[in-house]
Amino acid sequence: MGIGRFAYTALLPGVQHGLGFDDAVGGAIASANLVGYLAGVLWARRLAGSARRGAALRLGLAATAVLTAAVTAVGSEAGWAAVRFGSGVASGLVFVLASAAALEVAPGHLPRPGVLYGGVGVGIALAAVVAALAPPAGGWRVPWWVLGGAAAALAVPGWRDLSGPLAHDSGSGGAVAAGRGRAPVGFGRLATAYFLEGLGYIVSGTFAVAAVRRTPGLEALAPWTWALAGLAAAPSALLWASLGRRIGVRSALVTAHLVQAAGMALPSLSSAAWAALAGAALFGGTFIGITTLTVAAAREVRPRALGRAVGTLTAIYGVGQIVGPLAAGAVAQHLGDPRPAVLAAAAAVALGAVVLVVPSRSRVAPVPDQGR
Repeated sequence: MGIGRFAYTALLPGVQHGLGFDDAVGGAIASANLVGYLAGVLWARRLAGSARRGAALRLGLAATAVLTAAVTAVGSEAGWAAVRFGSGVASGLVFVLASAAALEVAPGHLPRPGVLYGGVGVGIALAAVVAALAPPAGGWRVPWWVLGGAAAALAVPGWRDLSGPLAHDSGSGGAVAAGRGRAPVGFGRLATAYFLEGLGYIVSGTFAVAAVRRTPGLEALAPWTWALAGLAAAPSALLWASLGRRIGVRSALVTAHLVQAAGMALPSLSSAAWAALAGAALFGGTFIGITTLTVAAAREVRPRALGRAVGTLTAIYGVGQIVGPLAAGAVAQHLGDPRPAVLAAAAAVALGAVVLVVPSRSRVAPVPDQGR
């Protein structure tokens, strides 16, 4: 997933230079990938308890490798959007089915999902290093070929059948215990904050490298900032889960939103190298943690229908991810600079923290959701 979804961020500047895509097109292609991701997530949720999930996981793994390399064969905007849509579907399938499998092997065992999600960060870092080390003479296509091959190699350990049904609402998806004496955040507020997170973080997740590359004197640093973001993301699920146990899920989630907003804003507020590096570390160290904590918060308010609650939150988050790059790309194209769009996205993430802080009357649901 770190390659299938997030390599685009590291490689976007080269694609824009090689094919002449402007920021609006870059944002639209990113949104196509995220529409595909949402479709893949919804598809995977339907398959999670069926005998076909092993085949679906293999399909997602193979498609990620093939489609990562396949973008080099298309030169049109529509072709790129179609291929990236397919790559998004593959990422959604793999993420949901692999997550469900890890939680099934050891329900409630904290390190397993944390390590699993850390793989996303490693994939991001790998993509960034490939982008940074790609020889200029090879053109923009070489990094995509290398990463397609890497995705194929990394798919081998996961090329196995998943047998037996998964528990849709087992409650094992929460990686963090509820904080003592702290009222849970209402589900509506949680969903609103998660929408704002999806809308905001993906703008940095699309244009972060391009924004740094356009800062005079920092051009060569740009791909390395994304590598740092990936390395920071790798242990973040475990670290934020630990903080959630210490201070409560709600407090940890508010903190993560504010830290991420600061990290997103820093490179746009300062042209110094330290700002670009610090921003990358803060951003990378929070976006997976926010997902982990949001699932834990959903467990607090919908303990007997966690699967349905997480599915709803994922869909809402997905809508935010689709809207974010479209709007940001249009703004960046109009202003000739992606940084104002990134600042607006940071404000959206910070607003999510405000939504979470406001007291809510909602409490833990006493009865399971009956499927409405």
